[in-house]
Amino acid sequence: MQRFSSAVLIWMACTSAAIAGAMTPRPDPEKGRQLAERVCVECHIVSSRAESPVAADVPSFPAIAAKPDQSMEAIAGRIVIPHPPMPAIALTREEIVNVTAYIMSLRSGGAGP
Repeated sequence: MQRFSSAVLIWMACTSAAIAGAMTPRPDPEKGRQLAERVCVECHIVSSRAESPVAADVPSFPAIAAKPDQSMEAIAGRIVIPHPPMPAIALTREEIVNVTAYIMSLRSGGAGP
């Protein structure tokens, strides 16, 4: 009976890990860049160069990435729970993961997600 219980527990752990892995989107910085160039350029400089004029008090994506101890989780939190003057933007979980991966890819020294 002990052997059966152990096998069931191992199977459940593996199945849970596989399901969790399938539900967590894999970060794709390129998709994040493409989305940012469509959605975020009205307010942010999303690359190393400005494509259009932006407000002086809105940080660029490279500046956001360069903050000490910056993380994908912190950036995602600021997107999910926006702060003035940032508008609430409806993005999927995958889109948020991709945009945050793109932002983190802009860290100097090549430190990405």
